[in-house]
Amino acid sequence: MAGAAIAQDDTMMIEADQEAMMMSMADGQTMVTFPRITTREDGYIVLHAVADGAPVVPDSMGHAMVMAGENTDVMVMIPQALPAGTELVAMLHAETNGNGVYDFGEGMTDVDGPIMVNGAPVTATFVVPEGVKMDPDMDAMESPEVEDPETRSASDDSDDPDYRDEGEDEIELNDTEVDGFLEEGEENGDNESDDDDAATANQ
Repeated sequence: MAGAAIAQDDTMMIEADQEAMMMSMADGQTMVTFPRITTREDGYIVLHAVADGAPVVPDSMGHAMVMAGENTDVMVMIPQALPAGTELVAMLHAETNGNGVYDFGEGMTDVDGPIMVNGAPVTATFVVPEGVKMDPDMDAMESPEVEDPETRSASDDSDDPDYRDEGEDEIELNDTEVDGFLEEGEENGDNESDDDDAATANQ
């Protein structure tokens, strides 16, 4: 992966070395992992698209939080599969309003802006290489299996009455008949009743 480590001083650096960076794709997303990012304040590593040789701001393609000091193996997820040859700029942004959320964007360029050193942002430019591997561990999650309604409603757990845990006994169905109405699961006996049905019948 083509790239370079850009350092304005010893406390600010984005390592984007071709041999050290990692990139993978899965489920229509692109994951970019930076081996080392050094910053003097809490903030974000932000990926910007490139147009006419310059980063496209305030728009961004993805970001991840970084803490003051040295950060290793920082992964940024881009919610799209990028074709080979796509040029990107990694840029350090500061966390300026203390909410722990990356807010820099259209109409909000006064917060979480780029960290400036000697009048320039701290950046590293790289290109998506050919043959980016697919990550099998990042495949789309399958929908969980849902048990049939009768099994789910047969729980005697008052904390979770809709689901019966493994090994939990099913609740016993009522075996009563009220005013000619046979409840679901009851047997149609001639002399079957219980206290609740008797009380209902006498009202």
